Amino acid sequence: MKIRLRLYVRLTRTLAAGVCAAVLSVAASAADFALTGFGTLGYAVSDQRFQYLRYIDKGGTLKADSLIGLQGEVTLDPQWSATVQAVASAPRTRDDGYDAQVRWAFVSYRPNNEWLFRAGRLRPPVLINTQNAEVGVTFDPVRLPVEVYSLSPVYDVDGAALTRTWTRDDSEISLDAYLGNSKIKYRTPYQRDPTQTVFPDHYFPEQVSLVGLVLSHVDGPILLRAGVHRATLRPDQQRQFVNAFEPIPFPAPPPFGGILFVPGTVIDRIGVTVLTIGADWHSGDWRVSGEFGQRIIKDTKMGVGSKSGYVTVTRAAGKWTPYVTYARLLSAPDTRSFYQQLNATAVPLGAQGPPLVLPATYHKILADGVFVFDQYSAMLGTSYSASATSKLKFEWMRTHIGLGSALVDGDVHRKSFNVFSMSYNFVF
Repeated sequence: MKIRLRLYVRLTRTLAAGVCAAVLSVAASAADFALTGFGTLGYAVSDQRFQYLRYIDKGGTLKADSLIGLQGEVTLDPQWSATVQAVASAPRTRDDGYDAQVRWAFVSYRPNNEWLFRAGRLRPPVLINTQNAEVGVTFDPVRLPVEVYSLSPVYDVDGAALTRTWTRDDSEISLDAYLGNSKIKYRTPYQRDPTQTVFPDHYFPEQVSLVGLVLSHVDGPILLRAGVHRATLRPDQQRQFVNAFEPIPFPAPPPFGGILFVPGTVIDRIGVTVLTIGADWHSGDWRVSGEFGQRIIKDTKMGVGSKSGYVTVTRAAGKWTPYVTYARLLSAPDTRSFYQQLNATAVPLGAQGPPLVLPATYHKILADGVFVFDQYSAMLGTSYSASATSKLKFEWMRTHIGLGSALVDGDVHRKSFNVFSMSYNFVF
């Protein structure tokens, strides 16, 4: 625990120095600049040995939720400004240590109140809390429902965005359009044996091209948001995609013969269409939020096609805000059927001998490489506003895994587990 905290403090100091240098170098000739910070110190522990969301297990962890961030904003004149944001947290491309990354680094141009143009590394408003997801004081749950907020492994893109705003007396409509690219390392699933997978490592490097439209409507106590997004994924570093594993007959009477699955057609890209819908309503002490997301993939049966959604209800009572959330994530029917077919098909005995010498678990190893999701979670928690700039949060979450879940490291089927979390969230 002490070693983890020392790493956390060291990264915080490095982060502060980097952001300050970036901001001050621009601010030397600027009319106005500001430096703000935010952070979360979070602890989570489950009642099972397997790992959920990379780090949460029976031993407890600080890494699932803890982070520290700094944001510098420079206003050159009423039309031009620049923003830099860096965050230190558990890394996105490996499972060990901590890492500091520049999340935002963009220039903004606002010719008037109706138009806003941005270019650089930026984050579009894909979901209701996408842009403030790392600023824990802006929402009450310990963590945003991963069933929906894992629609994409990363929401930051290098590109450009424009926002058109229509303002009425009591309402506002905005249309956000964006396009850009991102290099990611998508974490691959495993269930039975992390050393026996169809992937050479647990993070598959990909290049992603993104384009999207998001329509938002704010009318008094209600926010409505809907978006359509298109991502094109290409393998990086000499890797390859395949559309599926194809069944071929192994000619002989069973059990010596039977069906053997082999890699299918190599493809150079995968297209993903993402649809998002969300609403947030508040009245007095009550607040109700809900979002739905769907990933549509037609190029491969192994992809992350799914439907997901959540509903959160909160009620403020003084400084306390109890909440309850229900979230669901379910893979597309074709993906679930393909996963079950791989798991249920025995490897022919003839294929287990020379010249193939395949293990008896070969088909299950292939199944472990399918991004299958079938889970739901119920969260009961509360936040406590210690001050205007800080919150304490406590949560009990019960998650049930059905067919399987790529968010769990381990052979978990038809099983429920509990996660207990607490965090301190602050801005400065």
